[in-house]
Amino acid sequence: MVEDFRLKDIFEKYRENKNSHVYLVETNSIERAINDIKQLIICINNKELSNISFLVESDSLPTLMIVRPKLQEIVTEDIEKLILMLQKIPVITRENYFIVSEAEKLNKKSGNQMLKIIEEPETEMLGFFVCNSADRVMPTITSRTQILYLNYDVDENFSDDILEDTNNYLLKLREHRSIIINKYYIDKYKDLNDFNSFVKCLIYQQKKHINKQTSFDIIKKENQILKLLFAMLPKIGFNCNSNLLLDKFVIEVSRLK
Repeated sequence: MVEDFRLKDIFEKYRENKNSHVYLVETNSIERAINDIKQLIICINNKELSNISFLVESDSLPTLMIVRPKLQEIVTEDIEKLILMLQKIPVITRENYFIVSEAEKLNKKSGNQMLKIIEEPETEMLGFFVCNSADRVMPTITSRTQILYLNYDVDENFSDDILEDTNNYLLKLREHRSIIINKYYIDKYKDLNDFNSFVKCLIYQQKKHINKQTSFDIIKKENQILKLLFAMLPKIGFNCNSNLLLDKFVIEVSRLK
């Protein structure tokens, strides 16, 4: 079963033969995204192949290749093997499938090798470049793919009080953009450890909000806010000015288009 609604959308469009053939997936959990993509491939082929689950889960489906980085980069030899596979006519499935894990680690040569096969596929295929940050993937790859965001909840033990505060804060941010009074939150979370928990809970709540969205434009905008929240975490230190950090965050959000 395809759990994530965005992958369900790919599945439905696939059945209508309207799907894009290559996606760039930005996610906060590479392995969970890959597992969900595997489930998508299983669902696509479930009626034709009775043993599709075993083949995919055991990485033994001949028409699926997963490329992972070696020594901090995706090596050219692995991309060459992938291209050879994608040039073969698929036999037991309707198309070939590929997943490139940590696509930020494609070097220039291996990335350029993928461009032609993306632009002019020799066989039917469905592919996914999976990354933590689409901004760090080669622009030539990004421009030739449809971007998909998969954000997953993380297990955090936040109190009901901080959950309510962060939820209200984000609601006010969406309603008023730059018109937010930060003083209440700064006074309440003036201890740096408490403020750090506040920001982490904002991230948690923002991810939950994104996962409920169905509009690509809304998801894209809300992911920009999520990135701004993530950018705050490294700045919370001994000499941190929490008020300035939150004020700057609100200003940056107000500038988003």
